[in-house]
Amino acid sequence: MRYAFRAAAIALSIFWATSVFAQSTSVSGVVADPTGAIIPGAKVSVENTSTGLKRQEVADNQGRYTFPQLPPGAYKLSAQAAGFNDVIVQGIQLQVNSPATINLSFEKLSSTKGEVVLVEGGSVQINTADATLGNAIGTQAIIEVPLFARNVAGLLAFQAGVTQFGSNVSDDRNGAVNGGKSDQANVTLDGLDSNDQAGRAAFTSVLRVSPEAIQEFRTTTTNANADQGRSSGAQISLITKSGTNEYHGSLYEYHRNTRTSANSFFNNSSGVARPALLINVFGGSIGGKIPMTKNRAFFFLNFEGRRDASAIGVTRTVPSDLLRQGIVQYTDPANPGKLLQVGPDVIKNTIDPLHLGPNPAVLKIFNLYPHGNDTSLGDGINIVGYRFSAPARQDQNTYTARFDWNIDTAGKHSVFFRGNLQNDSQGGAPQFPGAQPNSVTLANNKGYGVSYTSV
Repeated sequence: MRYAFRAAAIALSIFWATSVFAQSTSVSGVVADPTGAIIPGAKVSVENTSTGLKRQEVADNQGRYTFPQLPPGAYKLSAQAAGFNDVIVQGIQLQVNSPATINLSFEKLSSTKGEVVLVEGGSVQINTADATLGNAIGTQAIIEVPLFARNVAGLLAFQAGVTQFGSNVSDDRNGAVNGGKSDQANVTLDGLDSNDQAGRAAFTSVLRVSPEAIQEFRTTTTNANADQGRSSGAQISLITKSGTNEYHGSLYEYHRNTRTSANSFFNNSSGVARPALLINVFGGSIGGKIPMTKNRAFFFLNFEGRRDASAIGVTRTVPSDLLRQGIVQYTDPANPGKLLQVGPDVIKNTIDPLHLGPNPAVLKIFNLYPHGNDTSLGDGINIVGYRFSAPARQDQNTYTARFDWNIDTAGKHSVFFRGNLQNDSQGGAPQFPGAQPNSVTLANNKGYGVSYTSV
């Protein structure tokens, strides 16, 4: 058996998370009183409602506040100023690479100590901070949208300005974005380069991540900022999930079988049965806080396996039934539509100078081949085609782990570690039915990332 080993993609990166790495978000705005006049010196706080991450700033002389380098997630804003009731804006969803602008307005003067005005901020926040165009897709949509092969990067095909021609990845127009070539896409995972440098396919991350492990998917299709614009194509940002103060987990399995597939035209015309299609995708995830570390340390783990026991259509060329008997056919030069034959006796007595005729050992080997069933292959005269279905076993295992640590209670310093591991094997087609696969492809891609954020 011949083995083909695909080079593993190994990435190890340690970096300081400034805006250069485009893995975070921000929120800013202006604080004003009921008449619209700005309020300098107001105390503004932001809190991640899932992890307890808190930061506090003071509005400047023009009433402006800003919170940069925030992890994407659900937040609430609160503001305090002397003489006014406190204001709390809840239900804010900050998305990766999508700066939000939320202006805070004190609605009335304080009349009762401790009275708070609650505002729901569930509406979509429009990016007014830069000119980037694109969309961010959250966890629920990532899990619920049907994805071929559960490839999250394939969500790029849903964006405006993207060309998509199905599975024909060899077409250089497949994945082109607003005129940018398909091989100019830039894929990052948690701010780290995750481009497939060999294939450069638009819909591919070299590190496979399951939908259950992705918190957000963001594409910038036009007007990318300098922190992303390393290429002219789409800028794709994938962010892995992190744990929260509550424990969450999932178990899942997806099954697909032959009932949902169709046979090919050529298999039907050759009398070959529909190849089996049996795919099982299963896995689980768990995330939460590390015990005794509320608001400080979190973990997230995900495993996903894929088992294919399907079959594929295979074509080979074999000797025709006449050639197995030592009879050679050829086209009549005077009449191209007519076939002439040369039998063993003519070969022995007229053509072969040694008068040996067809070699019995070679004819014996010819008769070991299966009989052809498709004359559209080979020359259709002495060499014909043989179509059959063969098992194509494929196993995929994907492991994702992430650990987050908020170093201080002020939310100024944080660290995370994320690791990915793939163990894949795929058997090739056999030469003929019942034989071992001609090749086995093994892949063992790894990726590690460590980030330190300081504000």
